[in-house]
Amino acid sequence: MKLLFLILVASQAIFGATFESIAKSKEPHIKFNYPDAEWEVLPPRVEKEAAQQVDKSMAQQTLVVIQRKQADEKYHARFHVVTDSLEKFNDPKVPVIVQYQKHVVDFLKNQRCMILSNEPIQLPNVKENAFEVTANQRDFGLKFKQVAFVHEGKAYILTATARTEKFDSYKNDIKTIFDSFQFVEAGKK
Repeated sequence: MKLLFLILVASQAIFGATFESIAKSKEPHIKFNYPDAEWEVLPPRVEKEAAQQVDKSMAQQTLVVIQRKQADEKYHARFHVVTDSLEKFNDPKVPVIVQYQKHVVDFLKNQRCMILSNEPIQLPNVKENAFEVTANQRDFGLKFKQVAFVHEGKAYILTATARTEKFDSYKNDIKTIFDSFQFVEAGKK
């Protein structure tokens, strides 16, 4: 029995955990893998009001936040999945994803972020085209990677944030999380 317990614990540490949302409506279910020995899912909280205080034009909805269990200089590296409305992106001559990419970059610059890269990408388990922005937020000593794409009429923004000097040491964890992100049809596992 002790051996079985050790095998289960060891396999969990090696393979990590899978977060899967439980949508109560027809919203898409999401899932991704993360190393649960170092990261944990935070309980949901209302962030819409806080997001609107930062920028009244953004009405983001947080779907999940995970963070590293151990803080670096009082800051826990985090990974967020949020959705955002696309209502204001209605120029028929420009693809919505291009309009949204410009909006994201402009917003980050207004928040005193230094954009390090801004390029189109494709996540392995997401069929929609995406873009990736990496940036430094100098005022807080943070670096982040953000991937955004449009799915079923909403923008999805995946963001990994860490202290600038620690970001590269978490790159394998961050890659695992981003690369494993996917949508799951309701009722399918």
